[in-house]
Amino acid sequence: MDTFRIDQVFYLNLFITDLNGDPKTGLITSYTIYKASDDSVIVSGSLMDIGNGAYNASYIFTELGQFYIIYNTPSEYTNEIASILIESECAKSEELLRVLGLTGENKRILNTIYDSNQNLTYSYVKIYKNASDFVADINEIATYEMTATYSTNNEMQEMGVKRLT
Repeated sequence: MDTFRIDQVFYLNLFITDLNGDPKTGLITSYTIYKASDDSVIVSGSLMDIGNGAYNASYIFTELGQFYIIYNTPSEYTNEIASILIESECAKSEELLRVLGLTGENKRILNTIYDSNQNLTYSYVKIYKNASDFVADINEIATYEMTATYSTNNEMQEMGVKRLT
């Protein structure tokens, strides 16, 4: 499933070939976009033949959610289907805050466990949006569990970070 942003132009592209793999032009093709949660039709339209077996159209999604597109072709060709997710800029901003929190400031590492060579093998990491939330230990953006393994000469072999909240 591909992910796109709300209120941005989404290009619907289809490429049609015959059984020999040769591009087919001059066909009447269309598309229908459905909302995945209830299978309701959002919009239908025609695809424009732009040559060499390529057909296209465009649409601007104005609501969030998961959608699927059925590309309708003449009966001797196979219909295509695509699934997409429309996200807001805000969702990406929240994800970016989590990533920056893991690499930057306003994070708390707790419940640490070390092996006999003093290598950190386990901990929780909490990240916060700002310093005052960090000081008060409230409103964490996310909590992660970190695990690590080391070789016999104390070199890290593997580290994993799993989001818990």
